[in-house]
Formats: sequence, C-alpha cells, structure tokens
Amino acid sequence: MKMDNKRFKLMLGLNYVGSTNYFASSTKSNTLKRCVNTQTNTQDFTQIDYLIQSPQIIKKVKITAESTIHTYEDDLYCYESIQNDESAPITFQTKSSPIPIQKEFYNINPLYLQEYNEKEYNYKTRAIILNRIQDNCQNLNNPFSHKAIYLYDLFLCRIQSKTINNQTQLRFLSLAMIFVATKMNAETPNINSLLSQSSLNMTKQQLIQYERLILNVLDWHTNPLTIQDIIYEIICRFYIVFPNLKVQSDQDSKIINQIINAIVLDHNYLSYTLEDISFSIIFVLFKKDISEDLYEDFLKMHNKTKQQIQQSIKFVSKYIRVVNQLNEKQLDINSLEILKLVCD
Repeated sequence: MKMDNKRFKLMLGLNYVGSTNYFASSTKSNTLKRCVNTQTNTQDFTQIDYLIQSPQIIKKVKITAESTIHTYEDDLYCYESIQNDESAPITFQTKSSPIPIQKEFYNINPLYLQEYNEKEYNYKTRAIILNRIQDNCQNLNNPFSHKAIYLYDLFLCRIQSKTINNQTQLRFLSLAMIFVATKMNAETPNINSLLSQSSLNMTKQQLIQYERLILNVLDWHTNPLTIQDIIYEIICRFYIVFPNLKVQSDQDSKIINQIINAIVLDHNYLSYTLEDISFSIIFVLFKKDISEDLYEDFLKMHNKTKQQIQQSIKFVSKYIRVVNQLNEKQLDINSLEILKLVCD
C-alpha cells in the first residue's frame, strides 16, 4: 500500500462519550520514568529544534526572495545519530516550584471523537490502537508510550479530514507516533525493530510519509506534557512533604504505572486536566496513610481543593480498585484487560 503524498485521509468514527461500557465482555508494566526533557524547556520547539533533536530527518533549505523556508525532504534519510553531551534540565527542584502547564496548542478537545463516523472509529477502536502503542513500546523497551499516545489523540483532533480508508492506516499511524515521540526525546529509534512490530509490512518510506504528515498537522509541536510527566512531578512533591512514605516509592511507581496506562485508554480521561487526575490518583492511593486534612493542606500548596477534584477522584477510584485487586491476586494483565474489567 502506497500512501498518497498529496492527500492522506483518516477515517475515524463517532464516539458515544457518555458510554462507559467499552466491551460487552470482559503486561508487564513499564517502569515509571521521569521525563527528563520537561515541557517547560522544550514545549516551544519548532522545526529547527525537531531537526536538532531528531538527526534522522534531513531537511533542505530553500532560499526565496521573502524568506528562508525549511522543507521536509523525504527522499533523503540519515541513519546516523548526533551525540549531545548536554544534559537536559529538570524543572522540578522544590515543592514550591510551579507544576509545568500544558501549552495551549497541545490542548485536545475531549469530544473530538464525535467528529468521526462511529462505525469506522470509536472509543473501542481507540482503546485497542493505544494498547497496541503500549505493547509495541514495551516490546522495544521504549519509555515514550505516553508521549506517543498523547500525540495520537492530538493528531486526530487537529487533522481536518476526518476520514480514513481502512484500519491499516491507524496502525501505521500508531507506529509513526512512537517514531516521532522517540525522536523528539533525543533517542535514536531502531527503525527496523519498530517496523517489525507491525504485521502489515510497513515500509521505511511509508514511515517517513506518516512522520511528515504528523509534523505538518501538529505544526512541529511534538513534545506535550503527559499524565506520566505531571504525576511524577506531583509524587516527588508529595514525598518531600511526607518523606516517611517514600520508603515504598518503588512499589508506588509500579502501581501508578498500571493505573495511568489503563486510564489513558479510556477516552473519558480527556475530560479532566492532567493535574486533577494526578492529584486524585495520589489521594486515593495514600488516603490510608495520611489524614484527609493533611492532604487538603498539600492540595492548597498547589492552589487546589478536594472539592475541585471530586469528579476526577471518582473517575480514577474505579481503576485503582481494580488494579489493587489484581495485584492482591498476583495477576498480571495488560491495560486493555484492566479497562474491560473497569467498564464491565
């Protein structure tokens, strides 16, 4: 299958947002990794920054009478990486430092799925595709699944043509999102390994074409904040305020990973802010260890109240309950299965 260079049509479907029953019937978690390239420093990157961060793109400079235009040249491809000796700064230092804020151009309309045809793309299809992204990243030992998932939703929200010719395009798109997210975070993706995750025989040229489309639609903004970024920032602050709870941080990280990996498959999570979901998860996880008043004080440090996050607490509680039950029974199932159990 060769993608048309001039027009790429995505065909997705109407999503019944009110529905919570994803499936009629009823993995090993990735290690929670702090995003070193925090958005405070990288979110305003544009074409030049993506090129610097992503040496596999070669771009041609076109000089015109009005300006210098950097164009994507998909006939040229480089497999060599550029070594960067500078370590990326970490924004979080103290409990009083501000939590990074999502830039406006990364905002996703939580109802964007309603713009598509339900028979062609819906909340169930979305969950399956995003779970495939998680599985592919796990198989590749790639820590950027949450970046790829966020970009996937952002792309489908922003693209003007709301149609797709077949489901193969969605699967190709999911691989390309992993590719873009990995390159943006100063890693050199192993293209052959990435393509091997697909049973559809996607070619390197198709991957480049999809990458070009993604960059055009997103206007080269490819480093959003994710729930993984925000919850890690907040849990670090939480451990500073309550240092006695840090002794179980490794186990907490595993559980948090399981929770957020399942939550992002649920389209309803887009209706809440990343901060609210993160504060809610931490509240529910630790409510047996600290008093509600103490946590309320912690929220006030960040201009939050429990009342403000009451709805997100209800949303995350069902996921935490299922994850805890599975862990008690020492059952290791993937995020899609957790979603099924929550929604049944």
